[in-house]
Amino acid sequence: MAGIIRILEEHSSRSSLTAEPIASVPENASGNGSITKRPFPFCGANLPYDTPRGNAAYVTRELVSTFLITHPHLDHLSGFVINTACFTQTECPKRLAALPSTIEAIKTHIFNDIIWPNLSDEECGVGLVTYQRLPEAALEYVEVCSGLSAQAWPVSHGHCMKSHYHRGSQTYQGKDGTTTDRSPGGSRKRMCVYDSTVYFIRDDATRREVMMWGDVEPDSISLSPRNHPAWSHAAAKFHQGVLNTIFIECSYDCNQPDEALYGHLSPPHLMDEMRSLARIVVSLRRADEIEKRGRLKRKRMSYGYHNDDPEIMSRRIENPNAPPKILEESQHFHGLSAQEDEVNGIRGNSRWNKSHLEVDSRNSFDRFSPEVSPRAVDPKAVDFFDTIDLAVGQRTPEERVPRGGARDETSDLGPTPLRGLHLVITHVKDTLLDDVNVPEDILRSIQGLEAVQQLGVTFSLSEQGRSLYF
Repeated sequence: MAGIIRILEEHSSRSSLTAEPIASVPENASGNGSITKRPFPFCGANLPYDTPRGNAAYVTRELVSTFLITHPHLDHLSGFVINTACFTQTECPKRLAALPSTIEAIKTHIFNDIIWPNLSDEECGVGLVTYQRLPEAALEYVEVCSGLSAQAWPVSHGHCMKSHYHRGSQTYQGKDGTTTDRSPGGSRKRMCVYDSTVYFIRDDATRREVMMWGDVEPDSISLSPRNHPAWSHAAAKFHQGVLNTIFIECSYDCNQPDEALYGHLSPPHLMDEMRSLARIVVSLRRADEIEKRGRLKRKRMSYGYHNDDPEIMSRRIENPNAPPKILEESQHFHGLSAQEDEVNGIRGNSRWNKSHLEVDSRNSFDRFSPEVSPRAVDPKAVDFFDTIDLAVGQRTPEERVPRGGARDETSDLGPTPLRGLHLVITHVKDTLLDDVNVPEDILRSIQGLEAVQQLGVTFSLSEQGRSLYF
């Protein structure tokens, strides 16, 4: 609420509260020093009070119904706890939505009548706050407030410095190959991995989504790498055209060593995560292209020996003596006909003469079989990315360079595979030193890496009082 007060203090006159634009200011997000006009963040809210404090309390009390918490660290939770002083005059309890492990930590360590009064509606609390436990990585969306639904995916936010068990830890396979049981009775205890959350938030009216990350560490150095499933889901959403904005942290600059990241990202690691997203997006596009060409092939081949296409049948009736032109085109385009393929025993392995994609003759499965279609893959049962690799005839998992390899993995992605994606950088840790602008330094580093890798992503910094429209 203190942030809302500061924003309103910049627009303290009654006239500015109803004005659509405010004074022109430098727009750092554009990266080119251009001048833009920013709208008043609470335009249309009909703020009823004369003072910023009164209107901030009104916003918190009447306009915000739900708080999505990514993890129970104090820098992500303290504002909610302190602002509970505003909750006494609301018609219904404020909703705190999070993963069950996060809610359990808040119940145990915050709203426990020791650190803070139990203001929840559980265990004899006063009922100002109600908990909503979100399912982990569930494919269906859960309504979190009127008009908005969300999915919650657990991700890793570093690990504790000692070997023990706590409620936020997960089962993981250690670097020595041993696996730790997540239950309190597990026989072997390792350094536990701390849970955070990434949210997919959907506007139910438009079906548009944003992806909002809490604190997160890179998969490349994590004891429990869990970013890849979330990126796979985001890639599908981006490919469908419903997701084009991601809020993600980048806490440290390029000088921060890996051993001192403490569960956070730096520009090189952020761009590595972006390459992971780009690889999945490119694979989905290639799989769609192969599927489209497969449909075209089947449609053209049907004229030769099935005659089940209504358009083809109508042409055949009009001119019974017409040569099988579609069959000829199909043979010219695809090479051997399906009948010849069957005779030679290489059905599904013929090369496409005019396609820039060539089906690898080393693979003997049918590229168009639903068994290898990415849409038929159960992500829980099969590695999603490896399956797509096979489906599009790319290198096998054994041929792929392991994580951390030195090979340039952007060379085969094509130009700007993530064009249209906007990344908003959050959670920058300021050094508080004179003449050092950490957010701008991080943004410049990221834009410099983007200029080399050419992923097509637009980057900007989150700024207090800024309005974004998706």
